[in-house]
Amino acid sequence: MYKGTLALLISSIFTLPTAAIAMTPNSDLNLMPYPQNVALKEGKVTLDKSFSIYIKGYNSPRVQFNTKRVMERLYRQTGLPMLNWQAQSEQDATLVINIHHRPKSDVQNIDSDESYTLDVGNGKIVINAERPYGAFHGLETLLQMVSTDATGYFVPAVSIQDKPRFPWRGVSYDTSRHFIELDVILRQLDAMASAKLNVFHWHIWDDQGIRIQLDNYQKLWRETADGNYYTKDQIRQVVDYARNLGIRVIPEISLPGHASAVAHAYPELMSGIGKQQYPQQRGWGVFEPLMDSTNPALYEMLASVFDEVVALFPDEYFHIGGDEPNYQQWRDNPKIQQFIQNNNIDGERGLQSYLNTKVEKMLEERGKKMTGWDEIWHKDLPKSIVIQSWQGHDSIGRAAKEGYQGILSTGYYLDQPQPTSYHYRNDPMPKGITVDDKLHQGEEFETYEWVKPRGKGGPRKGNLTIITAIDGSYRAFTDYNGKSREEVYILEYVPGVKFRGHFDNFMSYTEFNYDFANDKLADSSYQLIGNVRWPATGQLVASSDMKGSQIPAPNGGYPAELTEKEQALILGGEITIWGENLDSMTIEHRLWPRSYAIAERLWSSQTLTDERSMYKRMKAIDTWSEISVGLRHHADANMMLKRLANGTDSSPLQTLAKYVEPAQYYARHWEKWNSTPTKGDLYNQYERLNRFADALPVESLAVYEMKDLVSRINKGDMSALATLNMHYLTVKLAAQQAKPIFANNIASVNTIPMTDAVIAVADLGMNLIDKIKQGSQFSEQEITAYHQIIDNNAVIFDETIVAIVSPTEQLLHILENH
Repeated sequence: MYKGTLALLISSIFTLPTAAIAMTPNSDLNLMPYPQNVALKEGKVTLDKSFSIYIKGYNSPRVQFNTKRVMERLYRQTGLPMLNWQAQSEQDATLVINIHHRPKSDVQNIDSDESYTLDVGNGKIVINAERPYGAFHGLETLLQMVSTDATGYFVPAVSIQDKPRFPWRGVSYDTSRHFIELDVILRQLDAMASAKLNVFHWHIWDDQGIRIQLDNYQKLWRETADGNYYTKDQIRQVVDYARNLGIRVIPEISLPGHASAVAHAYPELMSGIGKQQYPQQRGWGVFEPLMDSTNPALYEMLASVFDEVVALFPDEYFHIGGDEPNYQQWRDNPKIQQFIQNNNIDGERGLQSYLNTKVEKMLEERGKKMTGWDEIWHKDLPKSIVIQSWQGHDSIGRAAKEGYQGILSTGYYLDQPQPTSYHYRNDPMPKGITVDDKLHQGEEFETYEWVKPRGKGGPRKGNLTIITAIDGSYRAFTDYNGKSREEVYILEYVPGVKFRGHFDNFMSYTEFNYDFANDKLADSSYQLIGNVRWPATGQLVASSDMKGSQIPAPNGGYPAELTEKEQALILGGEITIWGENLDSMTIEHRLWPRSYAIAERLWSSQTLTDERSMYKRMKAIDTWSEISVGLRHHADANMMLKRLANGTDSSPLQTLAKYVEPAQYYARHWEKWNSTPTKGDLYNQYERLNRFADALPVESLAVYEMKDLVSRINKGDMSALATLNMHYLTVKLAAQQAKPIFANNIASVNTIPMTDAVIAVADLGMNLIDKIKQGSQFSEQEITAYHQIIDNNAVIFDETIVAIVSPTEQLLHILENH
């Protein structure tokens, strides 16, 4: 491999492919999400004990709530007592909040105006907004700008004009699988407001528990929630608190599937044959119980539930779930099959639509619009529904083509550990095909079919096509497991020898690392999914050298490309945080600070794509969120590390945690599934969440820095060697000190092999640095041995990945090619 290719390989790890980079707006201030228009000016406005606020124009208890909240947070950020902060006039005030009009309706809706302007200069800060929601957002921007130097606290002079790109910017928050305590939920609302997220989608109803108090059908929560549920007063408290912050709250009542809790409480409403009885569900997965759409008693229950839930949630939308229905009970029940036949219903899919149509009318009668997951889509439903997509751009694009509104959740699953850059690149708007997949005269191609296993469920299959242009350049694309054709960004390609390239799969960052041998994928081939290697097998199936051969047609079609009218149907996106492997202590550091990056994708300009800027600003906002918002993601993680340290010094664990990552994507789920002789024994609510992996940040920013140092070294900057070496020394010492700590706690004894792996890779890294300093040459035997060290330690250790493997492997590539 030549040096230019290697530089591309390294530099592209945290940047968009060249073809995808656009001119970006300035991002000089540490703001997230970044405003639409920022004009920096000379000067600043000082913040001191004389700071005061004046509310001009529309005022209300909600405006006053946010004003007082700003003062409380300014105190947290500065420590300055500002005792006389309520100015008597506009002239006397430091901050003027000018809200031109009252809200158009008492209940915030998707059409609410959230725009604002913020002007700082000449000793005054002025926020102008048409409606209160914009003013609330402007206050959050202001709080992010508070700075200090040796002379005092201040806000830099600036002029900002801002409004959201998408009106629906939400978080789907699962409190069913593990109960999340009320104070944690309220804190997440504070954090959402700080990120300008405006929809709290409350998932309170699923197989493992129904967490809402209901006066009728009390067994729904009394017999499924283990006493952990939200009272009606608590739900009102959450809704009212969210409303004060400008956040809508939407409940989810899942039907007809994800119904194990309903089945346990009221088995007669299910679709089984004969006398039915169902245990309380403790496991994870998709289960058999399915509501009986032909049973009038089901609609009586739903009507009662809807009446009670609607009274608690004033938002115009109501979520009915609808995802992952297991139709087996419907298929096996002769009565239901006869109903389908008698009513000319289009099979089980049509029966779900029959249920949804009746439910939609029930909700409409109660003043609600229906929203649900991809599976609710059907031609019989009105265009007023909103489809939330977990199946990706293919699904949301198809819905828009049919005239349905949609919001994207695919690519925003924060219960899954993933690189933040992957989420940041994931735009809700389908963009169509980005690569020329046609073979032109004089060009040549190769297509390889591949198969990749999974830890649970069937394998993923697909193909990879590489086209060589007349000028010798390459382009590539993949048809991945029936999804639409996607461009693969090439990192390295030597025809007949090796291929490395990456793309963003609809659920994960995916990197092909293929070695070729006799038209097959060699045993060393793998796909990197997030940070986990999965072996891949395959062979050449078509090429220009095969007579009569041609590029296979895309088995999943092409990605949707929407017209301007259809683009208006994409309302935004929702972060999803499913609770299988999360509890009140661990859920927060899955959400933050990564949610700020997703919030920026939903709020800010589409042209804001600089990942280096994103990581820099997210690091600053991460600290700010602890101080100003009061987030506990780092505090809770440190508490877990102290628990593992068992009374000893936890600082080695805190240092080691900066260089180790949880296994990403669904790898941890599958590790739990496969951890017992009978598969799945610990894939349930009983599984402990006290491992070292549970206390880790999702992504190592220290390793991000190490990769950057390696990139500098590859470009000839030898001054980076000392800093890189210090990283290796630091993590090696931490691993050595952590080993006896892990050995003395039943929760971490299985983590010990990870420390040995860290030490081995750190030693290799320092050895390679010495070789670079000395200008040494390698023998083939040494190179093979070094690669073996890398491969041996690029595996999962107690649900963790030794993240320093990646920069060390890149360092080895430098030595191989110099």
